[in-house]
Amino acid sequence: MKSAVISFALLSMSLSYPPVFAGEQVEFSVSESSSPFLETMVESNQPFADAELAPISHVTGQEACFESAAGDCLSDDCVGAADCGYEFSECLFSREYLTGDLFGARSGLAEHGVIADIQLTQFYQGVASGGRRQRFLYGGKGDYMFTFQGEKLGLNKGFSAILHAETRYGDDINTAGGALSFPNSNMFYPLPGEHDTAITGLMFMQALSENFALTAGKYNLLDLWNMIYPNTGRGINGFMNLSLIAPTPIIRTTNLSINGAGAMGLHEGQIQSALLVYDTTNSSTTAGLDDLFDQGAVVLGYGRIFTEWRGRPGSHALLGNWSSRTYTSVDPTSWTVIPGQGIVAPGQQTGSWTISYILDQVLWSDCCNDQRNVRLMSQWMIADGDPNPYRWSGNVALQANGLFACREQDSLGIGYFYNELSSDFKSLLSGVVPIRNTQGVELYYNMAWTPWFHVTADLQVLEDANANDDTSVMPGLRANLRF
Repeated sequence: MKSAVISFALLSMSLSYPPVFAGEQVEFSVSESSSPFLETMVESNQPFADAELAPISHVTGQEACFESAAGDCLSDDCVGAADCGYEFSECLFSREYLTGDLFGARSGLAEHGVIADIQLTQFYQGVASGGRRQRFLYGGKGDYMFTFQGEKLGLNKGFSAILHAETRYGDDINTAGGALSFPNSNMFYPLPGEHDTAITGLMFMQALSENFALTAGKYNLLDLWNMIYPNTGRGINGFMNLSLIAPTPIIRTTNLSINGAGAMGLHEGQIQSALLVYDTTNSSTTAGLDDLFDQGAVVLGYGRIFTEWRGRPGSHALLGNWSSRTYTSVDPTSWTVIPGQGIVAPGQQTGSWTISYILDQVLWSDCCNDQRNVRLMSQWMIADGDPNPYRWSGNVALQANGLFACREQDSLGIGYFYNELSSDFKSLLSGVVPIRNTQGVELYYNMAWTPWFHVTADLQVLEDANANDDTSVMPGLRANLRF
């Protein structure tokens, strides 16, 4: 334990030099091609050359300015790099990636349709009070993401593939935090508690037009949700608690990684609608093809309406899914119990469903740089209550990006969630342990020390499902490096 803490501290100290930041990052959800969702948009002819990077406080051709409550600029004078005390230079601390362009290898691969994004995220979290057990643990994740652009590789125009491999090491506090608390969603991959390396996502897409695409492959649940709502962050640069990233009841019908196929409707590079059919079995560490659909299938439908509020973008979405799998029932009357012999056979329930509403709205954005913004997101889901242990859930969160003019890549967020467990589930376990609904608050500040090194301070206050546990207070640190 001491060695892990010392290693984490030394790493943070060794990289904590006065920050000189880079400009906009490459986006993977939009493009200039006929299929904006499938291709990588690159703002310059040399996307990864250090010469094209600018400090975070100064976006090329677009400077930060201030905005009044009415939404117009207060002054024509903009805040540039010099005003923030930074000077741009082609050095280690201003490049977007730690390894830079790798002597032209990175930009060379990009020109031929291969985009590489390798990251290391380290976590040091603990339960300071309450919860199941008071302890602090260190763990980490390696993420290796590769995007392949079909046309540049000599394949079909509009074709793309995204591969995501992950390495998990160390420990996490998901069990120490208490039942159904999920304080570190990213550390569930590839498998909770396992030290492993695996391909958790391999998605293929073929655009048939600017507004329609077909898809198939292995879907990583956090990646898929982050593709629709990039501000959710996959647990590595936004909220860490699963209940503030996605609607919690969906975990009954949708596993960590699932094989499937479907179609997507696109709107200006964003997913507007989707119809997917996928397996119910987890395939995060296996190919999952030998027993595909042996235990049933899930049908998921998603529809989204894009709106504007006071000239700022937002959306309203409905998501529903239904699973044909046979699950263990949480209804105690379906369980066979013989006095003196205990439980003989648990009950079975075929089919499970969820319906969700998602609000996403930008409340404020800089009039000169819309990447600086404050966003409201709220997700609400109802479920069947049997076999799903949840009856409904809801969350509301505020996230700010670049709230301070000279800290454009910093972000912060505060969110609250509430999960109502079903009465059947509570009754089923009432003779073993008293069960309560779960709720919690999370607050984080993500600071960009360099474009490739971010450190997040995180605090969660949670009530887990075990009513015997006191309210847990969980501080934590997260460090993310982009190689």
